Amino acid sequence: MNEPILDAYLALWADPSPERDLDRLDALTTLDVRFKDPINDLTGRDDLKHIFRDSADAVATPQVEVIAIAWAAPDQAFVKWRYSGLLRRLGNRPWSVVGMSDIRFSADGRISFHEDHWDLASGLFEYFPLIGGLFRRLRHRLRLRPEKR
Repeated sequence: MNEPILDAYLALWADPSPERDLDRLDALTTLDVRFKDPINDLTGRDDLKHIFRDSADAVATPQVEVIAIAWAAPDQAFVKWRYSGLLRRLGNRPWSVVGMSDIRFSADGRISFHEDHWDLASGLFEYFPLIGGLFRRLRHRLRLRPEKR
C-alpha cells in the first residue's frame, strides 16, 4: 500500500491556503495523472495543479474532512470525504457535499488516477432556480414510495 503518498496527497488537497506548495504534486503524482469529477475530466499534472488552484479560488473558507479510507488493493484506495465552504462564483452561497474518491497508483507508487464521485444535482445544481427546481421535481417523481399495508 502507498499510505504515505496518499496521506501527503490528501493533506495537500485539503489545504486551502494559497501558499500551499503545489509543486509537491511532482513527487506524489505521475506526469500523466488523470483527474475526473462530475464537472472536469483532465489529464496531466499541470492541469491537476490548475484544478487545485482553481478550487481554492472558487470556494471561500473551504473545509475538507476525510471521513474514511478503504484500500481495495495495494494500488487502489477509496476515500470518503465531506467538502464544504462558500461558493464565490454563486454569491458566496454555503455549499456542502459528501463524496467518494477512487485513487489509483502507478507501479512506482505515485498517484496516476483520481476520480471524484459526488452528486452534482443536489450538490450544486439546486442553487440554480430553473435547473434546481427541475431536479427537485424529478427526484420527487422518481422517489420510491413505500407500499401501503
